[in-house]
Amino acid sequence: MKTTYCLAKYIRSFFDDHLVQRQNLSQNTIWSYRDAIKMLVQFTTGRIRKPATALDVADITEKVVLEFLKHLQKKRGNEVPTCNQRLVTIKQLYKYIALREPLLIEHCNRITTIPRKRGALIPQIAYLTRDEIHGILGIVDHTSWKGWRDYVMLLYMYNTGSRVQEVADVQLSWLSLHSPFKVEITGKGNKTRICPLWDITAKALDRYIKERKHLGCKTDHLFVNRCKEPISRSGIAYIIKKYTRKAVSTMPSLQNQHVTPHVLRHTTAMHLLQSGVEINVIKSWLGHVSVATTYRYVHIDLEMKAKALKTCDIKHDTTRRRRKLTPGLITWLESL
Repeated sequence: MKTTYCLAKYIRSFFDDHLVQRQNLSQNTIWSYRDAIKMLVQFTTGRIRKPATALDVADITEKVVLEFLKHLQKKRGNEVPTCNQRLVTIKQLYKYIALREPLLIEHCNRITTIPRKRGALIPQIAYLTRDEIHGILGIVDHTSWKGWRDYVMLLYMYNTGSRVQEVADVQLSWLSLHSPFKVEITGKGNKTRICPLWDITAKALDRYIKERKHLGCKTDHLFVNRCKEPISRSGIAYIIKKYTRKAVSTMPSLQNQHVTPHVLRHTTAMHLLQSGVEINVIKSWLGHVSVATTYRYVHIDLEMKAKALKTCDIKHDTTRRRRKLTPGLITWLESL
């Protein structure tokens, strides 16, 4: 009699035991894993006409996974990076199953060795200039409590370079508003980092918290909506979009820019780099797992400097001996 291995049992333990208890992944990461596996199960049940509760581990084969990835691209319009992310989730599930059930190792290996698709474009890093970010901050009305909250939140995001979920999650207890000013951020993967706060940010936060207390806010979340409840990710994105549109009147360069919470994060990184902050400090400031992620900003900065050198008009002083610019300098900069 053929032995069957119920897929649902392994999926449940993969989430409850492996992702939550052992890996201690953040809620957003778990939701991402959930969505990928949910779509795979739905695709498989529709393909083999079998209910999800009756699916066997062996029902999802290498061929099924490859067809699923094609489905994501053609039917759902997913880009290559998204498909690769879904594939990583599936491979993690089958690596887990292989460890739990040695008799399934050969079957699982055929799935875990599926290569990621090449050709994924590295997303372009969009960021604001100093004039543009100050243009957005300067357009906010400070006379109302709602306007002051918006200003403080935008200033906090620019100061810390926080991810949008980190801004939505920030607690009053994370802040230290006595010198040295800082915030202890619990971010991606439940990892904690300490980020310094500028004097202007600390003073703005102090005033905001005092006004917030007078309004009777009971939640420990720092930033709240009009109902005095924790602000959502979409609420934060809406506020950024709102003030970007308003700032166009004084800063026309913002006209066609799609400014998101992550654009503000990129802006913080680029401005820290341009101010001479050391790359490992920026890595720690933003909470990057790998310094390779942080080095993307260095490459952009070098490209900007190379273009500036290439387009600048060098005027020679005829009364002095002429100095030649090394011919290979521009080529070298462009090759970095």
